[in-house]
Amino acid sequence: MAAGTKVFSVTDFKEGLDVRKSPLTAPGGSLRILENAVLNNGGEIEKRLAFVLQTTMPPDYTYLFGQGDSLHAFGVNTSAVIPQGTLPVPIVAHNLQAAPEQITQLLDVEAYADKFFVCGLGASGTTYCWYNDVLVLEVDSSYSHGTYARTWKSKMYRVDGQYLRFSGTNNPAQNDPASVDEPGAGFINIALNDPDGENLQGMEVFYSNMAVMSRLQTQMWTLDPDPTQDTMGQLLRIGTVAPRSLVQFGTGDVLFLSDSGVRSLKALYINLAASVNDVGSAIDNLLIDAIRANPSGMTSVDAIVQPIQGRYWLSVGDTIYVLSYFPAGNITAWSTFNTGFTTRHFALVQNMVFCDDTDGNVYLYGGVTRDEYDSCQVTVRTPHMNADDPTENKRIKSVDVMCQGQWSISIGMLPNNTEAFELCATVQDNTYGLMSIPFAGYGTHFGVHMVNQAPGPAIMGALHFNIQEGVVK
Repeated sequence: MAAGTKVFSVTDFKEGLDVRKSPLTAPGGSLRILENAVLNNGGEIEKRLAFVLQTTMPPDYTYLFGQGDSLHAFGVNTSAVIPQGTLPVPIVAHNLQAAPEQITQLLDVEAYADKFFVCGLGASGTTYCWYNDVLVLEVDSSYSHGTYARTWKSKMYRVDGQYLRFSGTNNPAQNDPASVDEPGAGFINIALNDPDGENLQGMEVFYSNMAVMSRLQTQMWTLDPDPTQDTMGQLLRIGTVAPRSLVQFGTGDVLFLSDSGVRSLKALYINLAASVNDVGSAIDNLLIDAIRANPSGMTSVDAIVQPIQGRYWLSVGDTIYVLSYFPAGNITAWSTFNTGFTTRHFALVQNMVFCDDTDGNVYLYGGVTRDEYDSCQVTVRTPHMNADDPTENKRIKSVDVMCQGQWSISIGMLPNNTEAFELCATVQDNTYGLMSIPFAGYGTHFGVHMVNQAPGPAIMGALHFNIQEGVVK
């Protein structure tokens, strides 16, 4: 190659979406935009599958849940019929007993054997609980309350303000501490250990403990069928803003959405503090903005672990944040899905991911074949890179691309306007066997904006720039 020229290559995108730094200082391999795509275990960008409409639930059914081999839909005091549509699994309707007031939102559903425990919110702000579709009562015949429930060691646990309440063994509706046949019912006042525990949000199993979370703290509890054996261990000064964001992930970890972004309970438990290298730090700024924009809507946030590739999905408003985590490839990469609808719940049945939207439409990710694509727009943008020399002017003579599918490639070389890009070419598959794509850009930094909007799969694997070096400013 002639003197004064070099090839600068981006051969993987394993850092994924990372908005911690400015477009001019972000690390190599990271991306400013990664929409409607994921990172595969080789560090390449792959287009997401399609969300294929299967059926539409009547408005009376407001909660979709997956358990066993079926989908389950929950409504209050309804006899409406749910059409099967093209669903590949049965959908079972659950008609919850009418409450003393209108139920404005079903907050949580938890399975217990082949039945379900449900928490709901009334118009007055009072919460109610159902088990096997019937309202749960306390010993004095008053209604039971709770916002989030979790099955653990033959009992049903639920959070209710500052109280962690639990049923008797083998019966989630048993609330009598004096029961001989189903013993173990009672409650713990979590706020007695720390006042930040006054408004509990949710809980999740963490190894042999239960992590009980308010917004500002997490208490680690060892819970036993015999409540006299319940003990509190560690207290962590961080909690969750979204109860249904709590998901067991990988080998023993728990991910959740806090005020500072997605956090890993394992990292917090070991290090006693949230670290800048925590799993969600790359997109903290995006999630903090989303929380501020919708402070009262965090009960609608939902999360799931996609079972085949093990990706963590977190829905906030009309965006799904996706974590691709492949330790063998040193990949911890975020991306986003813009589905065109607002996700209400995820529902997992076998290896299929379903979701419903705020209009009751039920979708299956990848369709019945789990390999179906659509024409959603995949958008990828790199930071403005400097080819290892930020003060030197460079002339890009040509570009080569390793990709599959049709991509439009635009390049920007204005460090004072990182939103300005000029169309370079539209390519179909890789350019290695063809002439390189000519380009006449000049500047200290260069960014690439790539778009795919064609039916079928697509991959973006690598970029190569033939650069003629200039002089130091």
